[in-house]
Amino acid sequence: MAHTASAPHGAGVRPGILLAIVLAGAIGFALGQSWPVGTDTTTPTAQPVLEDWHGNVMRSHWPQ
Repeated sequence: MAHTASAPHGAGVRPGILLAIVLAGAIGFALGQSWPVGTDTTTPTAQPVLEDWHGNVMRSHWPQ
């Protein structure tokens, strides 16, 4: 065992990991911008809200 004081090392920035994160973000952003609209079948259609978040029945159908 060495009798030296332990000093924590600072977090080093690894250029390869940083480049991979930036590249993945740029690819994801580009795909999201060019994704065709209306092809997502997993989201349900919006139903009119008949109650507010307190559970009270809304008497007006004007948008909030």
